[in-house]
Order: sequence, then structure tokens, then C-alpha cells
Amino acid sequence: MHPIERLRYVARADGAPVSALVRETAHALAELSGDPHSLVLAARRVVERYPTTAPLWWLCSEVLVAPDPAPRAIELARDVARDATADHLDEAIPDGAVVLTVGWSASLARVVASRGDLTLLVVDSHGDGEALVDHAHDANTSAEIVPVEYLAGAVAASDLAVVDALACGSGEVLVAGGGAVVVACATRRSLPVTLVAARGTRLPDPLWTAMVAAVRGIDDWRVGIDVVSVRELARVVGPRGTSSDVDDALRAECAAATELLRRSVI
Repeated sequence: MHPIERLRYVARADGAPVSALVRETAHALAELSGDPHSLVLAARRVVERYPTTAPLWWLCSEVLVAPDPAPRAIELARDVARDATADHLDEAIPDGAVVLTVGWSASLARVVASRGDLTLLVVDSHGDGEALVDHAHDANTSAEIVPVEYLAGAVAASDLAVVDALACGSGEVLVAGGGAVVVACATRRSLPVTLVAARGTRLPDPLWTAMVAAVRGIDDWRVGIDVVSVRELARVVGPRGTSSDVDDALRAECAAATELLRRSVI
């Protein structure tokens, strides 16, 4: 497949797993590595198409600053495929725990597939919560959708809250719509909040600032993406394990290729 056609496939792949998007994008960028102009243009178009998918920003930024972009792109795709975040999340959740979450969590989905002792209470977000409940039931795990009017009761009944990061900055994180309400309610009622920050979600300040500014600049209350302060988090689970030092756990994973932030002309 021609690299441009591969990128068109990525652009059309709404709902595809992030790991698959990273893999396909990495291979396309690797094939364009001999043409620096096309490589930069392609990377810009990827981040424009996926404005809140941090692992694609991470991938594109790292590839653009790499002395040898092709092997670096493939290496990063392998890093995502080997990401141990879900394993560390499994270790961090006590046996028999009642877990409150919001929307779809790829790492939590992997955890429930390997153990049947958990109970999930899932606040829906864009229909993704129903998908997680269905996945849990397929894995013989107890799971229920939590309507917002029952959120306070669900917080009281839970042992911990788990929220996936879409992207992480030095002081804030992006989470799925509804995540800010879940985090605020959990924090107010002293329920510890665990942030799941998979490989590639931690951005340097210039990229983070551009991403969150675009989200906040959307003049529509239905934007469906929430910004949460890291001060509301008890711990972070990521590729290196679990840490209660939230600031250290969210340090940027990539260089800031600021050429990504210019709009493409096509």
C-alpha cells in the first residue's frame, strides 16, 4: 500500500484502537522518510485529523526530530504494541474491587478480560461506556452503566476510580467527556482517582498547549472532552508502573517538533 493511501486509511479509521492507528501511521511515515517535505506535511495532516489523540502527536513529533526517521517510527510502533500499562493497572487494582470509570478504557478492558473478580460501574461517554459494559459481560465480569443521577451513590459504593488519559500536560490532563464530573465527585468524597496514562500520552508543553487551546477554543458546550487538574489525581499508572508522584509520572515522553503546529496547505 502506498504511504499516502495508508494515511488515508488511518484518517478514515474512526473508532480504531490507538495502537492500530499508531502502527499504520508509523509505517506510512517510515516510507516517506526519504522525502522530508512530504514527511512533515503528512505528520501535520495526521495531528490535524486526530487533534486529541496524543500517541499520534508523540509519534509524529519523535519521527520529525529523529536523525533517521524510518527506524525510529517502527521502534515507536513496537513500543506501543509492547506497552505494559494494562499489566501494571492489573497489579494496582485489589482483588474483588468495585471500580468506577468513565467511557471506554483499553487498559481496563484488558484487565477484565484476564480476571473475573471485579465489578465495574461505568459512566457513559459518547456511547463508549456501553461498549465497556458489554466487553466486561463477555468476560464474565459484573458491570453496570451509571446514570448521572446515581453518580454520588456509585462513588460511595466504589473502592477506586480509574480514568484514562487522552493526553497529559505538566499540570492538566485531557479525559473523555464526563471524566471531569467523575473526578470531581470522587475527589470531594475522598475516593482515590487513578489516571491511566499509556505510552505516548505525555506531551511537552508546546504540543500540550496547542492541543488544549484547540479544545478550549471550540465554542460548543458539546465538545465532549474534559480538562482535569493533576492535583485531583491520587496516582498514575503507566508503562513504568504505578506512581503517586504524579508530576514525575507525567513528564513529557517526546521532543517538541513545533513544525507540527503549522497548518498544512492541503
